[in-house]
Amino acid sequence: MAAARAAADGGASRVLLVDREAKLGGILKQCVHNGFGLHRFGEELTGPEYAAREAASLGCASGAGGAGTGRVEVLRGASVLSVDAARAGEGELAVHAVSGAGAHVLRARAVVLATGSRERGAGALNMAGSRPSGVFSAGSAQNFMNLQGCLPGRRAVILGSGDIGLIMARRLASQGAEVEGVYELMPHPSGLRRNIVQCLDDFGIPLHLSRTVTRLEGEGRLEAVHVSDVDPVTLAPVPGTERRVPCDTLLLSVGLIPENEVAKTAGAELDATTGGARVDNRLATSVPGLFACGNALHVHDLVDHASAEGEVAGAAAAAYACRVARGAGAAGGAGEGDADGLREARAAQVAPEAQDAGSRAVGEDRTAHGAAADPSGRLSPSSAVSVPVLPDEGVRYVVPQRIDRATGADERLTLSLRVSRALREPRFYVEGVAADGSTRTVKKAKTMVAVPAEMVQIKLSGADVTGLSSLHVRVEGRAEDVVDAAASVRSAAESRAHVAGGGAE
Repeated sequence: MAAARAAADGGASRVLLVDREAKLGGILKQCVHNGFGLHRFGEELTGPEYAAREAASLGCASGAGGAGTGRVEVLRGASVLSVDAARAGEGELAVHAVSGAGAHVLRARAVVLATGSRERGAGALNMAGSRPSGVFSAGSAQNFMNLQGCLPGRRAVILGSGDIGLIMARRLASQGAEVEGVYELMPHPSGLRRNIVQCLDDFGIPLHLSRTVTRLEGEGRLEAVHVSDVDPVTLAPVPGTERRVPCDTLLLSVGLIPENEVAKTAGAELDATTGGARVDNRLATSVPGLFACGNALHVHDLVDHASAEGEVAGAAAAAYACRVARGAGAAGGAGEGDADGLREARAAQVAPEAQDAGSRAVGEDRTAHGAAADPSGRLSPSSAVSVPVLPDEGVRYVVPQRIDRATGADERLTLSLRVSRALREPRFYVEGVAADGSTRTVKKAKTMVAVPAEMVQIKLSGADVTGLSSLHVRVEGRAEDVVDAAASVRSAAESRAHVAGGGAE
């Protein structure tokens, strides 16, 4: 919704929002807890309230009624099957969708993928034993309770300490169910610190780190799970530590996976770490005219940040579509070739074949980091038109993976990243490498605590990357096996504010 509104505000002549459900809002509709909107609206909202605010900005209700405004049309109950990028270089994408009314082929100059993420299921886990009923993803259990009014069980075990699992632990306890505990494979929690305090500590629910479920027991309905300690390095179960935990419900909160099938079939380069498309600072993928944002790109902690990404992608998509339209109009008048606008739009995303030696050197470095050219022959955005952004020491990934060289000096950039392990008093360094091999520090930032579960954002400007061949992000800090979950929820907000720019050096 944020992307659609931004595209309309950005001058796109026609914007269509396609949603597979009858009501807008996605997963927000079942998130009845508060905590949404603090960054975006300056007040605390529930998920449905946040969705309603976004829908209202389009001029339509989040419910089944209404088709949007003249600026934004809404096609509800329609599923996008694929995006055909065969003519992307000519400024046209074909979106194939299906709804109750039949099959649709929607032709667009630009497409934004805001398809969200899906939960990792039990099929991706290695658990012995039977497969009884009573095993749910945390999101499914949330749907049962909040939308259908059904309690999934009376005694629950939760595997994984992701935010939705923590929130469901509180929800179950508040409705009278007994939550035996939350078991986390890793030596650190996977959810936000505030959720650990508010959902577990405040309700007396134990969090067991470096432990996992190894076996299910039950005929027909789940009767118990077997849990074991795991080695913090190899993550293998430790022999002799298994114990039986009676329960009738197991909730899986073992991670989210970007819903990237449409991007993948369209030919977009994917990031092996995030699972989403590789993008530049305008969230453009390697396919001309195709943009991605939100959890479809990388999993976010806060919907506020996902909406902000949507605005960036929507505005960039509108700008691209307008350039293509100008090019098509000019080409029609001239009667031959690509016009300036179409060439300009294509150049913003597709690298030319010829690169200088320095560009080739950096391109080889990017290939080593998983950003090779598309095997189909389509050239990937390279250092000729973009600056590669690479995760370095202590950083798991950085989004965007490249910065457009045409970015204006005053244009604001946001690097979103996650650390590889928990750190106390971390200091982040954004360092640029020039064409002559010299290195300079572009930005330094600090915070009190950094954990893999919490995304870090660092603000830059276009001027910061001028003249650079590549950008590297690393972190230094005092490593700890486990950061105390109760350690300073109040410092989390302060820390986030520092890294967001207030404490940047």
